[in-house]
Amino acid sequence: MRHLAPLRLSKLTTVLLALIAFTVCLSGCSVNNSSSSGTTKKMSISVGDIKEISLPGSGDGSMELIGTSDNQEIVDVSRRELAPAVDTLKRTDTGPTVFQIKGITAGKANIVFTKQAIGSTGNGQPVRTYIVEVKAK
Repeated sequence: MRHLAPLRLSKLTTVLLALIAFTVCLSGCSVNNSSSSGTTKKMSISVGDIKEISLPGSGDGSMELIGTSDNQEIVDVSRRELAPAVDTLKRTDTGPTVFQIKGITAGKANIVFTKQAIGSTGNGQPVRTYIVEVKAK
């Protein structure tokens, strides 16, 4: 009987360590998921339709906004280009950034808008996520 006591203790220790590891992993995963997408909104458009989204700019021109779709076959994301001002050397873009979202084919896609310093590499910081459902006309 003395041989079974250490075996029970090691099983109990293993179960407790597994439970602690699972709890830590679960809490870490949920924190990362909630902060990785910014605010999330839903949108529904028809195939061929275009909707415009305005996002506030940084004000000083040091940051840029980038919109990317996880499925470009369903949704196309582009930045609305305005006619350049007379003096294009000055970068005083204090207004909102306008993106155009176009429905290509029926389905669902996620669009993530991120901000990052101009000229920097990487994914940037998520500002807003749209869950877009494109419906057939």
